[in-house]
Amino acid sequence: MRKKIRQLVQHFDEYVEAHAETALQITTALKEMLESPAADVVTLLIPGEADDLLKRHIVTALEKAVMTLTAMNTCAEEGDINARIKCLITELAKAAPEVKDALLHKLASLITAALDGGRMKQRDYDLFVQAKYTASR
Repeated sequence: MRKKIRQLVQHFDEYVEAHAETALQITTALKEMLESPAADVVTLLIPGEADDLLKRHIVTALEKAVMTLTAMNTCAEEGDINARIKCLITELAKAAPEVKDALLHKLASLITAALDGGRMKQRDYDLFVQAKYTASR
């Protein structure tokens, strides 16, 4: 089993790794915002060194990921991405710590997949984001 996981992680290219890094930066910022909400959450979530094209790509990925996570609750009805993210922050603030961490992990995985164009199965992105997160700790 470990050999199979190691082979799978080696399969990921630098492109996926960069997207996972961006996604983890976004979800880390989101976690920090749980304690101090801001007006324009999208601007605060996007890494500062991102160029305009990457920022637009990140906003699209955020919209897709947030809609996927919020499809079953009231946040899906919010008008724009800022409102949906603020709603998600409110809902996350109510969650138990382990639920919050699981949702943030899945959000990072969905963002990574969207930024990467969904070239692989979602479970592969889940595994890579978890490995990347664990390696950074």
